[in-house]
Amino acid sequence: MKAAGMVTAGGRSSRMHRDKALLKLGDRAMIERVIAALRAVTSSVSIIANDPLYEKFGLPVFSDTHKGFGPMEAIRTALLNTSAPRVALAGCDMPFVTSELFAFLIDEAERYDAVVPLDSKGRLEPLCAVYSTAVMNVVCRLIEKGDLKTARLFERINTRIVEFEEVRHLPHSELFFENINTPQDYARAIRLIERK
Repeated sequence: MKAAGMVTAGGRSSRMHRDKALLKLGDRAMIERVIAALRAVTSSVSIIANDPLYEKFGLPVFSDTHKGFGPMEAIRTALLNTSAPRVALAGCDMPFVTSELFAFLIDEAERYDAVVPLDSKGRLEPLCAVYSTAVMNVVCRLIEKGDLKTARLFERINTRIVEFEEVRHLPHSELFFENINTPQDYARAIRLIERK
């Protein structure tokens, strides 16, 4: 296994009005679906969260040092808390990611500092990506300067951008980057699960 897995659950879920990571999709919470996708292809799985209730999943839980700093702080926390050479990072609100997707990203990471996919609309997915621990200093410097845009990180390190067409052949690729942030998103996700 070339990477550790980390699931981010440190957001405020402000648009959902309740903890989205724990919402059920089928027989499992959203976060459990993400954990399962990572577990099959990583050496270990941990959770990044600021609430001790996540300890109920029986995995290590690491909290952010800087609250409210978004994906950059999640990347920093992940890199700080692993002994693996790389981290596969996944948002708890992306319940349709699969081990096949992460296997592809991890395989691509051999020669890069970061491997970041684009969704079908061409948007970067920094919380569904693989990062080398070698970029820790760059991440920390950007955070210290208050430069929290992940695009700025990707400009400074050897980044492999994965076009959506490159993963389209994987099963259920059309759902990989469905972010569940609102009650409407959640209702749609329930319908999608029922159809699968």
